[in-house]
Amino acid sequence: MMKNKALAGLLSLIFPGLGHVYVGRYADGIGFLLGAGALWSALFLKGSYLLEMGGLRALIFWGGFLAVYLFALIDIERKVKQK
Repeated sequence: MMKNKALAGLLSLIFPGLGHVYVGRYADGIGFLLGAGALWSALFLKGSYLLEMGGLRALIFWGGFLAVYLFALIDIERKVKQK
């Protein structure tokens, strides 16, 4: 069954890995879910510290956040085309 590319992208935008699970790529989905979950839990546990910090640590953290979300979107678009 053909999966909806827009829905898969929206799910990945909401939380990386959800789109992968939707299209049946469970191993990829779990990897993205764990990675994004670790970043979100760090934000919730140390939120004030992460929001106030500057310099290299902030760049690494927020760059990691952006990288996970962007890679999930790019990857799900590619995986939907393969199915």
